[in-house]
Amino acid sequence: MIAQERYKYILDCLQSQRTVRAAKLASTLGVSTETIRRDLEYLEKENQLIRIHGGASILQYETKQIPYDSRRSANISEKNALCAAALQYIYEGASIILDHSTTCSVFAREIKKHFSNLTVVTNSLEILNILSDMPAYNIIFLGGTFDSFERGCFGEQAKQTIRQLNIDIAFISFGGISLNEGCTETFFSGAEILKEFILAAQQKIALIDNSKFDHVTLVKVCNISDIDLIITDASVKPSILNKYSPFVDIIHP
Repeated sequence: MIAQERYKYILDCLQSQRTVRAAKLASTLGVSTETIRRDLEYLEKENQLIRIHGGASILQYETKQIPYDSRRSANISEKNALCAAALQYIYEGASIILDHSTTCSVFAREIKKHFSNLTVVTNSLEILNILSDMPAYNIIFLGGTFDSFERGCFGEQAKQTIRQLNIDIAFISFGGISLNEGCTETFFSGAEILKEFILAAQQKIALIDNSKFDHVTLVKVCNISDIDLIITDASVKPSILNKYSPFVDIIHP
């Protein structure tokens, strides 16, 4: 059995059992425990599992919402780079969605430097404030229940508004993305509004910095196949590009 087949078997076992023992894997696969140890080391480096004494455990899913200000200051150079790359997908007169993420707030600051005539749909108070001095912008701010932790509006009223719209491009930044679990968000109301954004737009573009790959958060939003394009930063690992490219188009600076 070649290495790639062993990796798949190990990950399949983790999905069903949550933990695996190195000795049992070695016996089942007919290889040495040293070979299995190297396999587990490789998969841990690829952020596929966590090694524990005698074996490995499935990655723990992220269930905690991180405060907005903490997220805004994280990976800022990566966000700036991928947002600059994303500008090529906007054109004057386009209608776009910008979600409640800190990445989209960075993107909003870039957009206003380059475009003077856009329709922008957002549920983010931060983005509304950023774009409020653009007189030629048609800004549709989704009402609803305001979440001060996320600085955005969510709930049924926001969803009803977006359901009435037909939008050219949705720019979305998920909490995490993985081949097995798809695109995920950390909280239910955020996931629900992202689902509506995806349904409303002709083109769906995910703005994902390199830390979001192989990362799973609490609530599933959609499958990777529901996304047309991922834009990431230059720090993304070649192994991640090789892994995800068969399933979705990816670009980076």
